[in-house]
Amino acid sequence: MTAIALGAACMDGYPKQDAPLSDPFSMTQAQRLAHMNTLGAEAHPERRWSYGLLPGCVLRIDADGPGGPRPPLEIPLLGAAVQVAADKADGTFDVDLARGQAPAASVLEALDWGHAGWMQLLLRVVQKGCADA
Repeated sequence: MTAIALGAACMDGYPKQDAPLSDPFSMTQAQRLAHMNTLGAEAHPERRWSYGLLPGCVLRIDADGPGGPRPPLEIPLLGAAVQVAADKADGTFDVDLARGQAPAASVLEALDWGHAGWMQLLLRVVQKGCADA
């Protein structure tokens, strides 16, 4: 009886079925952006990001947070480094794009490392898709 109770307790908060894994390498750029927009909407309860891919492989980032909307950013993806770092001050995992000596631009602030890692992978595959086009 105790084993059943412990087993049930271990399942609290976990989905009953595994979600199918998506392969970003077999997605179109539009599908990758759709996944990025889903992450931007779910990664933090107080902040929202949305993304668009402009001609020339320029990523447009619109962000909204507790202080209201931020000015949109437009960042050329080719040649940009995608970085993930833990921000201990606010307990988030931040995904940034850095180009040369310019300050890094925030792409996502996630409460869960999995969201940040998935965004990093999606961004790198979007970059590869641009370079292959």
